[in-house]
Amino acid sequence: MAGEVTIMQPQQTGGAIVDFDSSSAQGMAARLADMKQKLDLVQKFFQEIMVKDVDFGVIPGTNKPTLLKPGAEKLCELYGFTITIAQKNEEKDIATGYYRAEFIIRLIHRGTGVVVVEGTGEANAYESRYRWRWVGERDLPRGIDKDSLLSKEKEGQYGKYFTYRVENDDLFGIWNTVLKMAKKRALVDAVLSATRSSGIFSQAENDFEAWIEGEDGSKGKGADASQKSNKGTPAPKCAAANIVVNFGKQKGHTLGELYENDRGYFDWLLKNNDKMRVHCEEILRVASTPAANPDQPSGNASNADPASNLTDDDLPPGLFGGGQ
Repeated sequence: MAGEVTIMQPQQTGGAIVDFDSSSAQGMAARLADMKQKLDLVQKFFQEIMVKDVDFGVIPGTNKPTLLKPGAEKLCELYGFTITIAQKNEEKDIATGYYRAEFIIRLIHRGTGVVVVEGTGEANAYESRYRWRWVGERDLPRGIDKDSLLSKEKEGQYGKYFTYRVENDDLFGIWNTVLKMAKKRALVDAVLSATRSSGIFSQAENDFEAWIEGEDGSKGKGADASQKSNKGTPAPKCAAANIVVNFGKQKGHTLGELYENDRGYFDWLLKNNDKMRVHCEEILRVASTPAANPDQPSGNASNADPASNLTDDDLPPGLFGGGQ
């Protein structure tokens, strides 16, 4: 009957009332806890898996980090997304060499088959990076008036010189590059939307690196001052100090080097990496007992093989061949 309102009675499942009000205090608190846990995992993922200038980096001329294609693919693995091409559009002009490509990338959750998001990316041959090229004076086409061209002054081995912007006379040669760029842009757009990580990459470079290290201000001034005062403190002589980290941004460095030069990362390993924790604790134990003979460490680290490196088995389960 028109105008009637149907009141839905609370349903019971196993004796528990199901709360359909997602804006309730309990529902919001549950989502808040879930969001915090996910953000912590993403932060840990950046520390241990993502590689600067490979998975993300700062594009010249900007001061903010950008998610790159390899990093976008790794984030899809973390979240369990399958990458599919939902749509591909192309425009070609044989007479002028103009080419345009547009992709719609669809991310599908592997476990449920649900379409998570779609991202759009476009590129064309008339973008500045493709339409123009910069050449030296001796490479200019014959008969061209260099004074009519856009120029840049540069400093070289033999002094200052000028480069000039001329039109690319081989646009056909960059069609495949334009195609790939459009696909990359669509993928990054989809991943940023699906993982809600746009805000991470909108930060300045220093803020972004501080977030990766967990130095977002939540530690407080006291903790920050403590880290600064510890930086440069010589590592104690013990076998644990010779353990080599074989993952993440400090790959190739020993725990002793991290203790001396990067206490923030050392403390993070102490708190978050189970296999590293015992060695970090041994270093701290020896450092806190000056009377102990540093050349005769005891405990778990005394049996540690200095040449044994930590590998992908030390990564969280399910991430790119990590331990199960």
